[in-house]
Amino acid sequence: MKRTSAGKTAVTMRAAVITAILFAAAVVEGANYRHEETISKSISVEAAKRLVIESLSGDITVTGEEGRETIELKIVKTVRADDEETARKIAESMGVVVTRPEDMIKIETRYPEKGKVRKSIFSFFVERGQSMSISLTLIVPTGLSIETASASGDVEICLIMADVEASSASGDLVIRDIGGDLTVAVASGDIMVDGVGSTVKLSSAAGDIVVRDVRGDAEISVATGDVELTSIGGSLDLSSYTGDSVIDGVGAVRYEGISGAARFVDVRGAVEASAASGDLSFRVTPEDKSDYSITTSSGNIALRFLQIMEDGYILKAATTSGEISARLPITVTKVDRNKITGIVRDGRAKVFLETASGNITVEEPEE
Repeated sequence: MKRTSAGKTAVTMRAAVITAILFAAAVVEGANYRHEETISKSISVEAAKRLVIESLSGDITVTGEEGRETIELKIVKTVRADDEETARKIAESMGVVVTRPEDMIKIETRYPEKGKVRKSIFSFFVERGQSMSISLTLIVPTGLSIETASASGDVEICLIMADVEASSASGDLVIRDIGGDLTVAVASGDIMVDGVGSTVKLSSAAGDIVVRDVRGDAEISVATGDVELTSIGGSLDLSSYTGDSVIDGVGAVRYEGISGAARFVDVRGAVEASAASGDLSFRVTPEDKSDYSITTSSGNIALRFLQIMEDGYILKAATTSGEISARLPITVTKVDRNKITGIVRDGRAKVFLETASGNITVEEPEE
């Protein structure tokens, strides 16, 4: 399985969007008046195949609906300021722009820009820490591919049968029931995915990731945060720098960890795993001849075969400081206090286990 660097992910953080986090500044003392406006629009889909949404501040919710030929859009503008007049003037300068380049429908939120509104309003907004946001709720045809980019705000997308791409500088993402490929990049926020009909590519700088029921392959990278994956139909490429990982149900595995434990259950394919620090535990149910390479600088290694691999394997296990336990029908060819080498049955596959500091356990059910 070929590793793809996180920097090549299809979704990239837009610099212009990230700089707009200014507009999502926290409310401070003095901004006591809250103004809210709601606007509804209906947009014809016509020949459009893609929907692109770019938001500076505010939540985005996209829901697919079968048989629909229009996009129903609800816009909620929210402003906090010292008084009603200031809030209304700021709200008037906020808006949503809809364009139709080629086969795309593009929806962008717009906010006051210095020089385009009265200087007194803009200065008051920045200096006193006012807040303003535009939240978008959309009901769309299920066959429309979706791309969202948000600087600040939560994103929820569900019931889309085409491809989905989503990026966020700050905010949680919830994605459910996607028929196509899913690509997500988050700088700060949790990611929750439930039900994807094809492949998944997820990237998070800070935040937990929970994924359930993916039919295709999964490629996941997280810098700081825990990972929980369940029912991955294809292979998994997982990079975790700080945080624990728990995976239940997956094909082949490629794992790289820096700090944190990783536990894998019901692994059906080959394993290539390495960690700088942390225990690595694998419970495998090989469907065919599979190789296993598991190494860690500091931590215990456990490899348990839940069903016998009939063609067998060559086992090499070594620990600098720790003990080795092998409950196998093995013909030992070399053994000492910290190393063991031998052949199980026909020795068709390879099992390599190594830790600098920790114990190694390898076992399989009795024949």
